[in-house]
Amino acid sequence: MLRRSAHCLVEGKQLLLIGAGGVSKKFVWEAARDYGLKLHLVESDPNHFASQLVQTFIHFDVTEHRRDEENARLLAELVRARGLQLDGCFSYWDDCLVLTALLCQELGLPCSPPAAMRLAKQKSCTQLHLLRCHGPPWPAPSVHAVPCCPLESEADVEKAVHQVPLPGVMKLEFGAGAVGVRLVEDAPQCHEHFSQIARDLQGEADHPGIGLGWGNAMLLMEFIEGTEHDVDLVLFGGRLLAAFVSDNGPTRLPGFTETAACMPTGLAPEQEAQLVQAAFRCCLGCGLLDGVFNVELKLTGAGPKLIEINPRMGGFYLRDWILELYGVDLLLAAAMVACGLRPALPTHPRARGHLVGVMCLVSQHLQVLSSTASRETLQALHDQGLLRLNWLEEVLVPGEYEEPYCSVACAGSSPAEARLRLLGLCQGLGIDGPHYPVAHFLSHFK
Repeated sequence: MLRRSAHCLVEGKQLLLIGAGGVSKKFVWEAARDYGLKLHLVESDPNHFASQLVQTFIHFDVTEHRRDEENARLLAELVRARGLQLDGCFSYWDDCLVLTALLCQELGLPCSPPAAMRLAKQKSCTQLHLLRCHGPPWPAPSVHAVPCCPLESEADVEKAVHQVPLPGVMKLEFGAGAVGVRLVEDAPQCHEHFSQIARDLQGEADHPGIGLGWGNAMLLMEFIEGTEHDVDLVLFGGRLLAAFVSDNGPTRLPGFTETAACMPTGLAPEQEAQLVQAAFRCCLGCGLLDGVFNVELKLTGAGPKLIEINPRMGGFYLRDWILELYGVDLLLAAAMVACGLRPALPTHPRARGHLVGVMCLVSQHLQVLSSTASRETLQALHDQGLLRLNWLEEVLVPGEYEEPYCSVACAGSSPAEARLRLLGLCQGLGIDGPHYPVAHFLSHFK
């Protein structure tokens, strides 16, 4: 009922979308058609398949983010020159979030402030800003922030290893998809990883879509022990309308590429509430008041600790899972907020079952993805309802700095049922093995 009423509210709305994204965002175009949204697209790739699926296609290079302010003014002029009468403007693509906020400001459209988007996008700035937010209100965001140091030179690395407790985590300031994120045990490892990233990931062409258009600066932050969780939030006017918590499995250290996930969370209600409030307060602390946001946290013995804020709709499988389990479409919610409309969402949504999933990586599964777990086989199993499949990449190209190729999940009436189904499926397809122990990755999901 709520989705039907939302459908009526957005039908015919004119929305400017900044950045089309890749194969993992193919659902956007079908959903927009079903909701009756009129999309106008700004995209760097003149041959992107989505150029044929929108009302207006504006080819514009948005990859050089150090020119975002200038580009926002140029895009505003293009929008006016084309006579577009827009109801809203939004993005779900990491690289385009700051530009989108600046463009909304130029056009007088609803959005969180550009300063808030910048703060959330630059990971060390997020943590250092929140460390200074001592309240009120309480508990203050500072209790969730983690000590860190920005790194732009070898001298910064040398200084940071004396300020941040080791082991620590090194990551790209503007990175995405856990690319280049690594556990570092001591000072030599810090210097080695900094040098390697500086050599291998210098600009957008080295790995498109992970924020290298802002440069390849890094940060060193304290490594936090605890279980990892995602909180996907819908905020409107600084009010929390809905939150969805999922659990992540242990990663393959020293890397942090996601391995497995479970939704809804298996945490006790009071722990779930702690995570939701921590995510909400961290967003407000950064000035994020309107939008759909994804917040990554760890639950520790001292409470929730912030990993990072992604000031956009959760990626990978999250929109699909939340829609399946709760009947809430984060894409629709994001579109409504972008139009200045308050989404009507269930106050206490209850999941219609459980989903447990595992990621497939080209580096670990190239052979099975070309045979027993081929694209055709996985798609057929999905079509038969035996698994839930989300494609995240299009080509089987192994590389040192990789992102997951696809997510394979199973549903169940309980976490145990979903977990056992998935483990059996992974064993049968060859996804599970000594090099990729699926049972271990699912061990957190009780």
